[in-house]
Amino acid sequence: MDTGKRAPGGAWAIWAVCLLAAMLEGFDIQSMGVAAPRMVPALGLSPGQAGWAFSASLIGLMIGASVGGTIADRIGRRPVLVFSAAAFGLFSLVTPLARSFEPLLAARFLTGLGLGGAMPMLIALASEQAGAARKATMVALVTAGMPLGGALAGLLARSPLAEDWRMIFVFGGLAPLLIAPLLHGVLPLGRPEAIARQGRAALAALFAPSRLAISLSLWVAVALTALILHLLLNWLPTLLVARGLPKSAAFTAAALFNLGGASGGILFGLLADRFGPRWPLIGGFAGLALALLGLAAAGAGGAIAALAFAAGFLLMGGQFTLYSLAPRLYADAVRGTGVGAAIAASRLGSIFGPLAAAQLIGGGATGVAVVSALVPVALATGVAAALLTVFGQRSAMADRHSD
Repeated sequence: MDTGKRAPGGAWAIWAVCLLAAMLEGFDIQSMGVAAPRMVPALGLSPGQAGWAFSASLIGLMIGASVGGTIADRIGRRPVLVFSAAAFGLFSLVTPLARSFEPLLAARFLTGLGLGGAMPMLIALASEQAGAARKATMVALVTAGMPLGGALAGLLARSPLAEDWRMIFVFGGLAPLLIAPLLHGVLPLGRPEAIARQGRAALAALFAPSRLAISLSLWVAVALTALILHLLLNWLPTLLVARGLPKSAAFTAAALFNLGGASGGILFGLLADRFGPRWPLIGGFAGLALALLGLAAAGAGGAIAALAFAAGFLLMGGQFTLYSLAPRLYADAVRGTGVGAAIAASRLGSIFGPLAAAQLIGGGATGVAVVSALVPVALATGVAAALLTVFGQRSAMADRHSD
C-alpha cells in the first residue's frame, strides 16, 4: 500500500498545501467571531443562541474527527481531506442563506462535520514528510496555519466587502472548493501499510497506573487551553465592541490575536526543543494570566491591540507545545489512541468555551468580567501542564530503568 508516495511537488509542496488547509480551519473558526457583531443583531439572536451557533461547528468537528480518522485509516488521508474540504466549502456557502437560528445552527454543524478531523491528519502528513531533525518545526509551521487563517478572517472583516456579514462565509466557502483539487494533486495517499487495532488494550494503556496521571493532566491542559482559545476567538470582537471600541479596532485586535498565536506557536516550539517543555509552558500560562488581566483593564485601543497580540502569542504557544508533546508520552503501540484522546479532550474544551461566555453574558456579565473569569482558568492550565511534564519525565525515567 501507499504509505507516503509523493506527488511531483515533493515535500515542500505537501507542507504548503497542508498549511493552506490548516488556514481554512482557522478562518472558519474565527469567521463566526468576526461576523457576530453584524450577524447577531441581523438575525435577532440571543446570547444563548449565539453561543450555540459558535459551538455548533466545533461539535461537528469533534464528531467528524472520530469518523474521519477511522475512514482515513482504511482508505488513506488524501481522499478524506479532499472530501472534507469540498463538504466544508459547500456548507460554508450555505451559512449566508440562514435567516434564523435553526438554519444557522444546522449549517454551522454541517460545516464542522465536513471539515472534521483534518488537523490531526495534516499534522501526521507534515511529520511524515520531515526528517527526524525538523519534525517539530514543520509540524509547528503547519499548525500555525490555523491562527494565520483566523487573522485573515479578522482582516477581511475590516474590508468593505464584509459590511455584509454573509460575505465572510462566501469567501470561507469558495476557498476550500478551490483548494480541494490542489490537495488531491499534491498530497500522498497516506494510507498505513498495517493498521494496528489495539481495541480495549489501547484504552487500558491510557488508564494504566503508569499512564493515568499523564493522560488526565494532558486532557485537562489541552481542554482548558481550547476553552480559553475558542471563547476568545468567537467572542473577543463582540466583547470589545460592547466596551465601546469601534468595529474596525475590534477586528484588528482579533487579527493581532491570531498573528500573535502563529508566531508564539513557532517560537515556543523552538524553546521547547532547546530547553524542554516545562518552563516554556509554566512561563507561558503565567504570562497569559497577566495578559488577560491587562486586557480586561485596558481602555485604549492601542493597549488592547498589544495585549490581544500577547494573549494569542502566549496561549497558542502553550497549545502548540502541548500538541507537540502529546505523541512523546505514549508507546508506539498506543500512540494514535493517546493523541486521538487528547484531540477529543481539546474539542470538548473548544465547545464549552463559547457556551460559557454566552451564559455569562446572558446573565448580565460585562466584557471585563468575562475576560477576567479566564485568569484562574489560565493559571489552572499552567498547573496541569507543569504536572504533565513532571509525570512525563518520571514515566520516561521508569521506562529507561525497565529497559
